[in-house]
Amino acid sequence: MPSAGDVSRVAAVLDVGSHSVLLLTVALDAAGRARAVDEALATTRLGAGLTPGGLLDAAAAARTCGAAASFAGRARARAATSVFAFATGAARRAADGAEFADTLAVLTGTPVEVLPGEREAALSYAAVTHGLDAGDGPVLAVDIGGATTELTLGRGAVVEAAVSLPLGALALTEAHLASDPPGPEHIARLVDDVDAALAAAAVVTAARASGARVIASGGTATALAALDQRLETYQPKRVHGVTLDTDALAALTDRLLVLPRAARADLGPLDPGRAAILPAGALVLDAIVRASGAAAVQVSDHGVRHGYLRERLAAAGVAADLRWLWG
Repeated sequence: MPSAGDVSRVAAVLDVGSHSVLLLTVALDAAGRARAVDEALATTRLGAGLTPGGLLDAAAAARTCGAAASFAGRARARAATSVFAFATGAARRAADGAEFADTLAVLTGTPVEVLPGEREAALSYAAVTHGLDAGDGPVLAVDIGGATTELTLGRGAVVEAAVSLPLGALALTEAHLASDPPGPEHIARLVDDVDAALAAAAVVTAARASGARVIASGGTATALAALDQRLETYQPKRVHGVTLDTDALAALTDRLLVLPRAARADLGPLDPGRAAILPAGALVLDAIVRASGAAAVQVSDHGVRHGYLRERLAAAGVAADLRWLWG
């Protein structure tokens, strides 16, 4: 891990998601070893009310632009000379997603790539397998976002199959879990929809047949791990690598489903935005683990933003090692 005296480069990445905007700023030494110097999250709900092919909500787009512009300035204040940015499900699904990305590029001072679903999935896989030293065995990487969920099956550095499914925690909450707390009939309809989508996904069948290890990234997985660890505030180092067996995952999901939103927001490590959509996300993760036949899921704090940052730095000739971001 680089000390303050041997930093050769500072770089940052903005992840403009359907539910939140994330910032990661790292300092790298001459060997490419990185330490996190700043991380931030803003809940902006860019995908609120969005249907495929529809328009982004103007207020949500404005909130997101404001957060991303602020984070870009914050990264440069930390001496970042490279600021990369990408957008995911909401921008990908919206009719005006490309126009939104162009506006965002002007406001942040950096190009914003709208990631195709399978590319997002592959970056998630690259991040979790690097961050957790996953080895050469089969791995099913799961990334539950606000609008979509990405599933990637691979071995080592090789991706064998990837799919982006319309199973985002924000979208499913809006579609099924409007009551507070959600009623049994609403939960059942959500679970039926998720199970049907997973049954039709060849990557899930292949993961089950191969006995793949399941690793999950994204806000749903990390929030569940933080609750499991009884953290009062979110601590990435404490969450990264936590394993939840099927019983622990089911117990966390059941607990969240009976709590009203205000009570969920009072749980130590959850911000109000995450508390609002976590029950839907937990149901999705529980369904994926069941469908894959895994006995447990391991949680990675590293996600798409880490994979994207490593990819962009590699294109600039820097082989970044993000495995010891927190010392």
